[in-house]
Amino acid sequence: MTTDTLPAGDDVHLRARIDRSLRFPLLFFFTSAAGWLCLSSLLGFVSALSLNVPEWFDRLPALHYGRLYPVHVNALIYGWAMQAGFGVSLWLMARLSRNVLRNPVTLVVAGHVWNLVVSVGLLSILLGWGTSMPWLDFHRGISPVLVISYVSIVIWIVGMFASRAEKSAFVSQLYILASVFWFPWIYVTANGFIHQDDGAAVMKAAVNSWYISNMIYMVLAPVALAASYYIVPKVTGRPVFSYALANIGFWSLVLFTGWTGMSRYMGGPLPAWLPTVGGAASIFLLIPALAVVYNQVKTMEGKLAWANYSPALRFAFFGSIAFLVGVALNAIVSTFPIGRTLQLTQAQGGIDLVAVYGFFTMTMFGAIYFIVPRIVGCEWPNGPMIRFHFWFSAYGIGAIAAFMIFAGLAQGHVIANYTEEFITAVERGKPYLAALAIGWFLIGLSNLSFVAQLALMVIRRGRRDDEGPTLIHKKPEDYFTHELVTEKAAQA
Repeated sequence: MTTDTLPAGDDVHLRARIDRSLRFPLLFFFTSAAGWLCLSSLLGFVSALSLNVPEWFDRLPALHYGRLYPVHVNALIYGWAMQAGFGVSLWLMARLSRNVLRNPVTLVVAGHVWNLVVSVGLLSILLGWGTSMPWLDFHRGISPVLVISYVSIVIWIVGMFASRAEKSAFVSQLYILASVFWFPWIYVTANGFIHQDDGAAVMKAAVNSWYISNMIYMVLAPVALAASYYIVPKVTGRPVFSYALANIGFWSLVLFTGWTGMSRYMGGPLPAWLPTVGGAASIFLLIPALAVVYNQVKTMEGKLAWANYSPALRFAFFGSIAFLVGVALNAIVSTFPIGRTLQLTQAQGGIDLVAVYGFFTMTMFGAIYFIVPRIVGCEWPNGPMIRFHFWFSAYGIGAIAAFMIFAGLAQGHVIANYTEEFITAVERGKPYLAALAIGWFLIGLSNLSFVAQLALMVIRRGRRDDEGPTLIHKKPEDYFTHELVTEKAAQA
């Protein structure tokens, strides 16, 4: 008898055993990720100040924008995003493959190594030993150890999939496997190119842009989409609207993502076909984005109002919408009439942030709000604090992305005028960039509220689970019952 045919009571016990086996490593990854997220928020705020009032930091080279901003971004990507992804991927794969984790200590040790390597990498940037390649700023000696640490963690995810009881695969499992195998390939490839002493600088920049695009859409995005495809059906009590559409979304993402990125340097000293193909591929990414959003909306049909009450559903659905917005903005700037104005400005950073924070991070928050009560045995302490976390995160990321795009528009029109000096473009964008400090301040406050609640959950000081789930707002009507929004009534 496979676990898929187990009686309901036995299935509940199996899920409980899986959750217990994962408790220690998941809490390690989630708390480590949350710590890096708070640090990244602080660095984002200080780097925004350094950008707007650089004279405040003249005597502190380590706090100059050119060093502080890369540290902020790398802490966000390798500290927060990757570790949150590890935790969510482990839990999803264990639940969907019905596997109990046999050796959690090994995962925690590998996680400590990852944190140490990231810390050394960030220190290398602060000391001026970075590569000046966005998202690949770590000193060249860091990458081999980072890859080894990564493999030591994700090998457990692959092993769970290989030993699954049901040989067919859920779409969430496919997304996770794609992310697991894509990262080492693009990371090793990109580092191999940029660390060639005799390599062409132009091609290093092109490979760097290819790496950023692939990190967003084939490493981070699949983990977020896997979580979203799990959470939405669970909370609403409905199956995915169309599995065929989900598979179309997955394979189109795999097919087109590898070609994206080069459009960031259209008109540059590259073969013309590279940015052209990259721009076309970026536009075709609208296919998986539209497939995801349509599938989610149809799955939630008649129950969209539940996003007002369920923390996991609200964050996950917001993330799906942000995914579509981010892909649409990226497709727009990949066209020549728009791209020639906005490339090499702050706008691209704002669009990337929509994907990394508006989509991936918000979806990870939803997944953590869903997972942690199941592994610690209590509910989140305070619904209004979750509401505070959501709105301050949404307002913060919205402000940062919007004003970075506005700054890019102001800068781009000056850059396009060859009679203007470059410093003029910098000055034109400066009024808009003042909003970055405000945005990161709002996000920092929201993250502090999240970390405070997570700390209470870790020490099991949350609400009793027999009181029902913690909702963003109080239960509106009798139909929104405890059974509908907890795992107790759902078959995994």
